[in-house]
Amino acid sequence: MIKIIEIEEFFKLQNNLDFIPFTQSRGWFNYISQKYNDFVFFVDSLDDTKIACWGKIHSVSFFSKKILLIEGESYKSETNEKVFRTFYTNLSKLNYSAIEINSNNSYSLEFEIGIRRSGFKRPLAHFSCPLTIEIDFSNDFKFDNNWKRNIRKADEAGLIFKEVVNVKKDLIIEISKIFKEMSDLKGLGYYLDSNSLHVLLKSNDIRTFVVENKNNEIIAARIVHFRKRYASDIFAANSNKSRNCGATYFMMQNIFERLKEDGFHFFDFGRIPPSNHSTDNIYTFKNSSRGKKLQYNGEWVLYKSRLFEKLILFYKLYKLKKQRY
Repeated sequence: MIKIIEIEEFFKLQNNLDFIPFTQSRGWFNYISQKYNDFVFFVDSLDDTKIACWGKIHSVSFFSKKILLIEGESYKSETNEKVFRTFYTNLSKLNYSAIEINSNNSYSLEFEIGIRRSGFKRPLAHFSCPLTIEIDFSNDFKFDNNWKRNIRKADEAGLIFKEVVNVKKDLIIEISKIFKEMSDLKGLGYYLDSNSLHVLLKSNDIRTFVVENKNNEIIAARIVHFRKRYASDIFAANSNKSRNCGATYFMMQNIFERLKEDGFHFFDFGRIPPSNHSTDNIYTFKNSSRGKKLQYNGEWVLYKSRLFEKLILFYKLYKLKKQRY
């Protein structure tokens, strides 16, 4: 395994790989780097790169410890158990108190066997739902009746769908505003910073879509990552005015149709949190697309101290009040 110093060199090597989740993309790095500045970049080989990943280093000052956080990995399609095992074994030997992996690549037995044999385990508690829905554009759309009812509402409301190619400051401010409305309503606890959002939307691997009402007000927005023939959902922003006119369904149906016309093969709808509480609404909406339900590789951890692992778990549960899955 090789640590890459130059960012441009890393993304050049990564570009030759088949699977690059949005959380490892250049656009996402541009976005995250507006908030953090301590990153590391790794590849398994310079001559024949099969795996690449970047992560951020989180310092736990109270314990004088550092945790390496990695959201997924990029890899070639032929990558097998041995390659995964070698890469993560080498990663485990680095001087971090803990390493947390959250992979949003489609589930792979080769990956699981490899990462288990390198010493990683499932975490004591899961804080990220490892399920998604994938839309296969080679098939006809088969939306359910609830989806169709909302499309009729959108048609009656005279909604307008647009893709924004030249993203300007006033649009970024508007998307941040309607995301805040949604965040406050759902109690998400975080907002989209306009400066970071500007960097994300200017990235070459990001597409931005909006829905306007008949008064030409933007009432919903969607930010999508694309890589070759594969697209992934990143952020949704829905204003209070969008809630009773089918805007979200209208938005997604138009995005699906646009991406299919553009020659894309698949769309990853992002994590779905089926449950018996309010987040189940996200699952209900995404499931009405009648896409294929899939599992990600999900969360894996390696803590060098059992006590430290339990203290971090306590912090996540009772201080951050993270939702378990």
